[in-house]
Amino acid sequence: MDPIISKQRIAALILKENTVGLNKTEQEELNLWRQTDPRHERTYTRLHEKDYKKDLSRYRQIDVQHGLERYRERYIQKKTRHLAKWYWSAAAVVFMMGIGSIFFLQRTDHITPQESIIPGGSKAMLVLNNGNIIDLSDKTHDEIVTTEELIIRNNGTGLQYATTENATNKHANNYNELIVPKGGEYTLTLSDGTKVWLNSQSKLKYPVAFNDTNREVYLEGEAYFEVTKDPHHPFHVNTKDRVTIEVLGTSFNVRSYPDETKIETVLEEGSVRMSKGKEKVTLSPGYKAVYQPEKGIETTSVNTELYTAWRHGQYIFVDESVENILKQLSRWYNIEVFYSNEKAKSVIFSGDVRKYNDITTLLEAMEIAGGIHFKINGNTLIVSYKE
Repeated sequence: MDPIISKQRIAALILKENTVGLNKTEQEELNLWRQTDPRHERTYTRLHEKDYKKDLSRYRQIDVQHGLERYRERYIQKKTRHLAKWYWSAAAVVFMMGIGSIFFLQRTDHITPQESIIPGGSKAMLVLNNGNIIDLSDKTHDEIVTTEELIIRNNGTGLQYATTENATNKHANNYNELIVPKGGEYTLTLSDGTKVWLNSQSKLKYPVAFNDTNREVYLEGEAYFEVTKDPHHPFHVNTKDRVTIEVLGTSFNVRSYPDETKIETVLEEGSVRMSKGKEKVTLSPGYKAVYQPEKGIETTSVNTELYTAWRHGQYIFVDESVENILKQLSRWYNIEVFYSNEKAKSVIFSGDVRKYNDITTLLEAMEIAGGIHFKINGNTLIVSYKE
């Protein structure tokens, strides 16, 4: 048996032993492995030190069952990987990355990055209508604007707009822009009560107060919206290529980065309509719409948590290429990624990372599972493919 597959098998058995228990055949297999080498017993002891139930509970906070089952079915069907048939539950598929990093650290040829990559945090810049720029990470800027009609407050992690009972439409044409850099995140509450979570390297342009006709914002990057219901004033998210998402009151994610050709929206609650010119598609909860210039708008059924987990402090990847994974993580960890060969980009991987944790554990697990190698040089991550 391939040594990597063998180790993944044993790791899965140890996880199962500590959660739901093993059957007689599985217990005999695990006992035999422990007895064949003193190093195996040491590894077994280390893995038993982990709090499995606590970690599994954390993963269950985001329901990845549907997405991970689809992943397992695709891999078994294609027979390109055999690891998945041993994962006794969907939670174990992702959780294997956590115990796998401990398990494989016993390898003498494994190279651990010499420098740590620090995760991002709450930081953003606010561009006012008059052109003034305010660094929102400076918590001394807690009350930015206070007038008879408008209040803008900042708490260091989020920005809140509120209009008073004396408000008129004079602020409807005054636009502010919230800019979140690489390595940042920020929340925003608009004047109508709509909540927005802005991901790294994203911008949102919006009126200080909405007019009497509609509610329009302009997004570059990625954001999650919880739109306040108002049937008489539709809410529009405008993105590049004149693609618009229209809603009345709903929860959804929009992704439209300048360095990506596609624009996508994923709907969790309510109803949204994506439009490009005369082409219009209305989504129901649990669906994703993707616009690409050469294909138009296409829709698919998805596990929405896989697209919105970043808002809850976690990135989850299912059947994703290393290139796509590192493109997302590079924004949050504020790093540049360099590939020493093209083959490394196309390696397929599944796993997860907590946003506020060091990225090293995930990189180590990816090295084992995908046959790729990472080297950290300052804020540059060098990726190469290992034959």
